[in-house]
Amino acid sequence: MDDAAGEMSDPEDLALWALHCYCPDAKRTPHQVVADGDNGRVLYAARHGAPRDRLDVSDAQLAQLLEFRLLERDGDRLRTAFPVLGVREMAPLRAALRRLAAPLADAVEKPTQAIAAELQRRGIGHSVYAMVFGYALDLLLWQQLRAEDAVPDTALTAERPWWNGAFWAIHPPRAGSSGTNFYRLGEDLTLVAVWSNATLRRLHDFATTPRIAESLRDRHVTAVTDSEGHRLRVRLDDGRSAIPLVGVGDVLDELAFAVAAPVSAFLLSRACQEAHRYVSTDDRTVATVIISHELIWEITEQLIARGTCARAPQGEDLTGLLFLLADRSS
Repeated sequence: MDDAAGEMSDPEDLALWALHCYCPDAKRTPHQVVADGDNGRVLYAARHGAPRDRLDVSDAQLAQLLEFRLLERDGDRLRTAFPVLGVREMAPLRAALRRLAAPLADAVEKPTQAIAAELQRRGIGHSVYAMVFGYALDLLLWQQLRAEDAVPDTALTAERPWWNGAFWAIHPPRAGSSGTNFYRLGEDLTLVAVWSNATLRRLHDFATTPRIAESLRDRHVTAVTDSEGHRLRVRLDDGRSAIPLVGVGDVLDELAFAVAAPVSAFLLSRACQEAHRYVSTDDRTVATVIISHELIWEITEQLIARGTCARAPQGEDLTGLLFLLADRSS
């Protein structure tokens, strides 16, 4: 264990931890429920199981936590129903993945360089991070894992009307981690935003700007101004889109698949077993989700350190954090 990790203690309130959810079909994710009142403290205290009378939880709290599948009940004992991974688990997990990610970064370096070259040829070299992390590793990878039933079902059910999939808490948080949000623009097109905590609000404001779908399709619109007055380019000076379109079966799709394929193959193989030792859950599909997130962040960081992948854009111009996904089945 790293010395810094050994000196760090876990907060006794899960609301202060990093909370992650793999639940794309959710009507309401559990994040706010954990943050409500002292729910985070109750869930921390129940992480290894505890008698009801040892937990400071009201009937109303208990009902909500059970409804959102954040607690489970076994007789008079309550137990937090999702993985809680603190310093003792995350330090060795991240150390193992740092080592295991190195040959994977080697394997995806050439297609990543080819993605960068293709984007540069199209005049949208600002989109490398969105294509490598957002499209290849945080979209196509999940499709490949779902095809092998390696991740949980996320469809809502009568028993799980709010969210379904995987939810977990980690500490310490991973600095600079990214995720993807999807905004349906029509039957055949989705806008995807590759966000971090620093860019989430601005990207959401842009994606929910009135008539955004029409603006992105209109060749005469070169920029869109959101409700807060921020301006994002949507077209280049020559009229071509400043936002890459994927899902159309062209060279970008082929290269992104070439990035995702060796990573999914590793996650499905016995070589990944070492990482599973550090994730405390009986559900292997949930463990795969947790490990996959940590792994794709680690691979991306290693590609950035090598100079193969650009860092995520920051500052005023966030166009490079967007891409358009075509739905050819519509």
